[in-house]
Amino acid sequence: MALKQSLHALGTIPMPLPTGPGLCAVRTTYTLTADLAVGDILEMGFIPANCVPVDLILDSDDLGTTGTLSVGLLNTGKTDLDSTWLAASDVNTAATAYRADAAGLLAMSRISATNTQRPYGVKLATDTTATTGTVGLTLVYRLA
Repeated sequence: MALKQSLHALGTIPMPLPTGPGLCAVRTTYTLTADLAVGDILEMGFIPANCVPVDLILDSDDLGTTGTLSVGLLNTGKTDLDSTWLAASDVNTAATAYRADAAGLLAMSRISATNTQRPYGVKLATDTTATTGTVGLTLVYRLA
């Protein structure tokens, strides 16, 4: 298992902060440079302090002939998903896109705001065969 980080997770591109009662959406991406292994974590960004997630859209290029991705809040060590918002989405066809289902939206709605930022990301649930391509994740969040 390896931790890989997007430019948002690294802080190279800042995460937007909501300034009022509306929603904030940010699309983060990770570009593959080598084959991913089962259990690899793509840290895509973080939910800012005092914010809660509302919705998400996962999109990716064709990542080979096999492979599934899961999305959620990362645990403290960034070694696994602490809360799953989208489970085992198949990414072995061209231009796939998935939105959080009812179970994922319910899990998101039960996350309480904290005074610290919290990382979210994508976990490779089953192996892909791709060595190139992009995984994108749009997260919608709001002030608590």
